[in-house]
Amino acid sequence: MSTQGNRHQRGVAAGIALVIASATGVVGLVAALSLAISSTMEALAPDTDVSAANAVFSGLAFGAVLVALIIQHGQLRRQNSSLATQLQHMEAANGYQRRADITSQHRLQFELLSKAMDDPDLAEVLNAYGDHVPPVRRRQYLYANALYGNLLHAYRIGSTSERDLNGHVRVICRSPLFREYWRETRQHRAELPYESDEAKLGRMVDRVIDERPAG
Repeated sequence: MSTQGNRHQRGVAAGIALVIASATGVVGLVAALSLAISSTMEALAPDTDVSAANAVFSGLAFGAVLVALIIQHGQLRRQNSSLATQLQHMEAANGYQRRADITSQHRLQFELLSKAMDDPDLAEVLNAYGDHVPPVRRRQYLYANALYGNLLHAYRIGSTSERDLNGHVRVICRSPLFREYWRETRQHRAELPYESDEAKLGRMVDRVIDERPAG
């Protein structure tokens, strides 16, 4: 549960505790007042039946408790509404910040890939394919990786629907070079957490490639 959710629960608990404390205080105050008046009446008029006075003050006590509960219930509802609104605003702000952070990271990664594609010496740093892949093909793989990274970024920030994303995947999978890149990097994705965004998108690409006829 998020920190905001915990704060909301604590606010509700505090409101309930305030209602209980207020009701208990009113009951105690009225009960004490009733006993004091009864004792005073007995002292002033020993022969007077004070049961009627007790009944009156019991009724007043019940009414006072009821009014206090109604007032506190209204305050609690307003407090809950305000806390819920604040929670929604905070969650929206956190979501926006997360998308901004992902976009910033994606931009940096794309800049690094672009430099590697333009400079063979830098491309060697990202050579994770082995010596059997010639330099020209490595730069092509880097470009394929940039295309895939762009789709992954769109998926992470929710800027495209899953249906549209599937369409984009089908387009890039038409390229024999992209399918070759995908086969060469299969082991790179083997250790991804199953529920991660990249793993989910990777399974989508796998399905699309598996649907294509061999050749």
